[in-house]
Amino acid sequence: MGHNRCFSTYDDDFEFDDAYFRQFYKPLSNLPTPPPSSKSSSAAQSPRIGEDAENLNYDEYLGPAAHLARMLPPGASFMTPSIPMVQGILARANLPMDIIALAVCILDFLNSRFSRSWRISFPLNKPNELLPKRHTLPAGAAQAVHIDNVFPEVIILAALIIADKFVEDSQGSTQYYGAMWGRNRWTCEQINFTERCIMETLGYRILPLWEAKFIKQARHDIEMARRELLEGSMELAENKENKMTKHAKSMSSGDAMMGLGRQLTPVETPQSELSTPFGHVQSVGRETREAFSNNMVLPRDYLHLPSAAMSQ
Repeated sequence: MGHNRCFSTYDDDFEFDDAYFRQFYKPLSNLPTPPPSSKSSSAAQSPRIGEDAENLNYDEYLGPAAHLARMLPPGASFMTPSIPMVQGILARANLPMDIIALAVCILDFLNSRFSRSWRISFPLNKPNELLPKRHTLPAGAAQAVHIDNVFPEVIILAALIIADKFVEDSQGSTQYYGAMWGRNRWTCEQINFTERCIMETLGYRILPLWEAKFIKQARHDIEMARRELLEGSMELAENKENKMTKHAKSMSSGDAMMGLGRQLTPVETPQSELSTPFGHVQSVGRETREAFSNNMVLPRDYLHLPSAAMSQ
């Protein structure tokens, strides 16, 4: 039997504290939880997503995807996690927000020790390994011959799978999760290994993370991440609009008039072109301007050829 219990979405009287927001969670005690997936488990017990999942609106998963991406453990990968990729995983999984919040708590529990163990022992494909026989696997999964070429979103996928199994008591196969949620970006062996590393770090105990106060705080953090992204996008749009407005204003500062058979021209010549005897060139030095503005008449023999006597 699963642990199907829902918590309130947000507290209307909750005042956001930025300092508290960045503290997140504390390490907890541990209790047993179901083991990772196996290839032999049945996929029929996990009918969570339909064939029309690609038509879902990804915008509603922007906040959860951004927060899950920033919760990856430090040092796990040098690749920056892709928020759109995480959005796709969430949209295809179609998980309740409480399960996503539990995955956030799981990721927050992971530390640098997990990252080191995951990087060292992650199952990579050999350079001379042939492509898999299953034509549904993309070339990217078969060409991951170095840990830094592996998409780090597999850690998020594994955390979501563990949270879904714990709450819903689902028995979906790794092949199902990898194909339906992950679009075959990772092999079953890689997903199973990542699940096992997470469970070993948690001590195979998740129940302490499934508390109302932690789930509520995780959902609040997800909402704040969504608001930050929306505010950032609005600010970028405003800055772009202001730049375009300033550029349009600087195109012309005077009135235009139409002559007979002539094009639009300014009413009068800008004063900046009349300020120097060199037209629009205003960057000449003071000595140069004084030299050319000197009206003193030079003698005729100022410039002359040397005399014959001097040449001999």
